[in-house]
Amino acid sequence: MNTSGITSKMDKSGNGFKGEGENASLLIARAECPAMLVHVNGAVIQSNEQAQPLARAMDDRDPDLRGLIFSAAANGAPATGRVILGEPEAQHLVYEIQVMPYESSHLLITAREVTFENNLTRALLKSRDLYKDLMHCSADFGWETDAEGAFSYVSPTGALGFAAKDMNGRRAENLFQLSPEDARIVFSTRLPQRMTKVRACDHQGHPVLLSVSCVPVTDPEGAWCGARGVARDITRENEREIAQKLDQARQSLLARIVLDIRMEADPAEIVASAAEAAAQALRSHHGWALRHEATDDTNPMIHHSPLDQGGDLVDMALSALDQTLRNGGEDGSQDGIEDARVELGHGDIPCLIAFAGPAQGISATIVFTRDASAEPWRAHEVELVHGICGHLAIALKQAAMVHKLRILSRVDDLTGLLNRRALFEEMSARLGHQKRSRREGCFLFIDLDHFKQVNDRLGHAAGDAVLRKLGSLLRNKSRVGDLEGRIGGDEFGLWLQDTDLSGAEIKAQNLLELVPLLRETAGDMNSPLSMSIGIARSRPDHPDSPEHLADRADHALYAAKQQGRAAIVVAPDDGENNVVAPDEVASPQKEGAA
Repeated sequence: MNTSGITSKMDKSGNGFKGEGENASLLIARAECPAMLVHVNGAVIQSNEQAQPLARAMDDRDPDLRGLIFSAAANGAPATGRVILGEPEAQHLVYEIQVMPYESSHLLITAREVTFENNLTRALLKSRDLYKDLMHCSADFGWETDAEGAFSYVSPTGALGFAAKDMNGRRAENLFQLSPEDARIVFSTRLPQRMTKVRACDHQGHPVLLSVSCVPVTDPEGAWCGARGVARDITRENEREIAQKLDQARQSLLARIVLDIRMEADPAEIVASAAEAAAQALRSHHGWALRHEATDDTNPMIHHSPLDQGGDLVDMALSALDQTLRNGGEDGSQDGIEDARVELGHGDIPCLIAFAGPAQGISATIVFTRDASAEPWRAHEVELVHGICGHLAIALKQAAMVHKLRILSRVDDLTGLLNRRALFEEMSARLGHQKRSRREGCFLFIDLDHFKQVNDRLGHAAGDAVLRKLGSLLRNKSRVGDLEGRIGGDEFGLWLQDTDLSGAEIKAQNLLELVPLLRETAGDMNSPLSMSIGIARSRPDHPDSPEHLADRADHALYAAKQQGRAAIVVAPDDGENNVVAPDEVASPQKEGAA
């Protein structure tokens, strides 16, 4: 450093230390802060203990410290500044430095260590940034209110579409359209609150839900003077939570309803169970209607909920079912669909109409009604009914298939009569009835004579036609309560309910007179085709099983075959044969037997 010019300038400065050189050592020794005397070239002449770090920095030619010395020497005036010794982010010392010209070529340096203050300031700044970041992450806005509940501070971003400058000075209750109770609990709170939910309105008046955490504010004397806290708009989060809960409740309810309807086998019971469970969940009244489509030999069947539970609702259900099926056409293209919709029903009654089907020829409607002005239908309730309709259609389809399989397992597919197993099951129930009625019944075991010749000469198609014709004759010529069945091959069984032996013999003779119709069906009136019948009587005082009764009638049938066919034989009750002679039978059968 060139110090000649600096020295002459310092001589003219007339600083207050001139003439007091003899006191420099004393000043440095007595100083309570770091102090040292240096030459303008940077050499340390004297320093106290506290100034040792600064002295070492001078020896190490610290640029910041030497720059202050050069500035003071060059200007002939005191210079101040802050010097950091060491790395700022590691172990370091911070000094506030004052350099004053002293005599002609010397400088007196005094310092104050501010390392703690500097670290505290940096920590506070970092904490402030951290607080800002945390508040930004955890809340939409920070705020403070005065004793009147008016905002005295709002974070710069504002809140709910309001600018911060427009919020200051306005009462939270009025600005956010809060209820007085909510405003008192949070924005004028006297107690700490954590994530308290309050309903408010944004700048457009739309409802929002706020989560607010806050604490009361007191003045230096401890008197309450307001509140401060943070708030977050949780409207969307709350809507998602509500939707999730509704979906969980809907799935749970739907599972319960599905379980209920799957436990039913009858289609009407399935619809009734679904309607009852859904009506409870919807807090509504209900009515339902169900329709079985017509088959080849039956008419459409209509079922509905009891009229005493609401005749108007039944009428609405029947009307909706008829309208839906009419709109669906006749081609069955809607098989398996389900539908649920909200519409105005009869008399402008807001109702929810559920339609399921057609499923295997079964269709159903359920009508739900309630006071929609007090409790309007909601979207999740319509979704619930949609789900019920889908499962209802499946349940109806399964019930129809089970019913069909049950029929197939009991009915002979060629004649449409009961098969052997089903015939005996039904006869068992009739025999139970006989014990209570104390009336006789009879079983006719029927066999076609020379049926094999029909198959051999005229073909199996002709034989099948004869069997179908006999099945039709037995079904059409029987009374309500009688049972007709095909036991196997060309053997048939006929149970005559509440019929004595005389009546059974008359029935048997009537059947023999139908043989010409069978020959005509076969396509050969000269065919030897005829019929033999064995009769077994069942008496209430002698309980019998269907199998044993059929076995007795079968033995009588064998006896009829032995007597030349086209005969009627009654199985004995007491070991005697009661035979209707061939000459007592109509002539067509005689010719056939010959």
